[in-house]
Amino acid sequence: APDALIRFASDLECPVLTGYKAKGVFPEDDPHFAGQFTGAKAEQGLIKEADLVILYGLDPIELIPANWPFQAPVLLLRRSLNDGDLSFNPSVAVTGPLEKGIEALLDHARTKERAPATFLDYRSGFNERIRLGGSGITSETVIHAAVSAAPVKTRFSVDAGAHMFSVMAFWPALRPHDVLKSNGLSTMGYALPAAIAGSLVERGRPHLAITGDGGMLMSLAELSTAVRLNCNLVVAVANDAALSLIDVKQQRQQRPTVGVRYPATNFAHAAEGFGCRGIRVEDDKD
Repeated sequence: APDALIRFASDLECPVLTGYKAKGVFPEDDPHFAGQFTGAKAEQGLIKEADLVILYGLDPIELIPANWPFQAPVLLLRRSLNDGDLSFNPSVAVTGPLEKGIEALLDHARTKERAPATFLDYRSGFNERIRLGGSGITSETVIHAAVSAAPVKTRFSVDAGAHMFSVMAFWPALRPHDVLKSNGLSTMGYALPAAIAGSLVERGRPHLAITGDGGMLMSLAELSTAVRLNCNLVVAVANDAALSLIDVKQQRQQRPTVGVRYPATNFAHAAEGFGCRGIRVEDDKD
């Protein structure tokens, strides 16, 4: 199915957005790659220009529960009737092997006059729109440092939380399963067990798990598992001693801060107690 999608985008000269779960299904160095489908405002400008929106194997869990905001007709390609329900009715739905649906479409596809360079411009603009800005150590500076330092073919896993948006935008994925992520924004404590599993499946491949402090507290004992099984992985913890995504929502709703902040943990010391090498980063230069 990924190969058919790559061929289809090339023949149709259309931009491709990948949902978070599908990151890597369409290679991000392909000139037709236009960025992430977040379900929010970041990509709405591009989709509003479309004369047709094709949902290719999209898992409905990726869609924010709200009204579908686009006017263009929607063509849904899905493998099974049991792949979940959308919150809106597509114009056309085709059920069956995804690559077969693409083959049928290619016989009737007409390209829209648009240079692929436009998609690269859009992707740059997308990254600018989600940039955090500010100074000091942030999830964005961490992911840029990781991208520059990680060995080739490093597999990346990410936890739920505020840090997820930056790392999903800036980590380049070229193949399916280059990135492991839980459904939607749902599962905290996912990144470290996912990295352990990946390391056991592909022993020679390095793995990087990026998690928040909340997710790390939920799965901290799995560091002992990683040591016992001699897993080839690095864990980076974005540690602000808060469940920031929920903390921000409480503040926006002018609610009292309840249950989202706690004493800071020195995860480097905790990791050393489990037999890992622990490093605490406290300065931009580190």
